[in-house]
Amino acid sequence: MNEFTSRQYSNDEVNRIIRRALKLKQEDTISHQDLIETAQEIGIDPKILETAISQEQREFKNQKIRTARLKRCKVGFFLHLWSYLIVNAVLLLINNFTPGPWWFQWSILGWGIGLAFHFKAVYFPGGKRIRKQRKARQSRADSILHDRQRFHRCC
Repeated sequence: MNEFTSRQYSNDEVNRIIRRALKLKQEDTISHQDLIETAQEIGIDPKILETAISQEQREFKNQKIRTARLKRCKVGFFLHLWSYLIVNAVLLLINNFTPGPWWFQWSILGWGIGLAFHFKAVYFPGGKRIRKQRKARQSRADSILHDRQRFHRCC
């Protein structure tokens, strides 16, 4: 018996092998019909495949939304950081060239605390914040679905 005919592959191995084979074939995509036929050849019911396709598309869309949101949050933090550095450098210069006591350190301290909280919120979100964001996304999705259903009923 050939060693390849008796070998079992994990889901991860199957994914990597198929991706590599498509890359070697110099194709990045496979048609929907080819996917259905391949699934049928290995004993997967087309209804299960369609369910898996819709779940994968939904998860991919959600991941794309999460990635875009994280990128916006990071950009917002870096804009906050740059404004902190520039404004406090100007305040240092003003304090340096005017007579009187040193006061610029208080703006550095106060604003720095706010900046630290912003950093924590972007790079180390807590469980409560994640649950709140997930709930907000779900309510937006439910609202969109409700609006679509209402639109289709009246038209």
